[in-house]
Amino acid sequence: MFIDVAKISSQGQITVPVEIKKDLGLQNGDKVAFMKNPAGEYVLVNASRLTLSHAQKDFEGAAEQLDLENEEDLLALIKQTR
Repeated sequence: MFIDVAKISSQGQITVPVEIKKDLGLQNGDKVAFMKNPAGEYVLVNASRLTLSHAQKDFEGAAEQLDLENEEDLLALIKQTR
């Protein structure tokens, strides 16, 4: 288990420790999300990864429903839709 501490500035900002930034794949200017888990604890996550994860779940099974077997099929569908 890894534990680190960050201090809240007078402006309400925190500095994410370097090791946590690396683990989350965060760069300067990236956004983070604070999520409350079922135990009532808050978890800090990379907002971009969270968004991608939700998008993947939302589109799960879409390729099969649209009979897309490969990238060429997808590109053809996009071209047809445009």
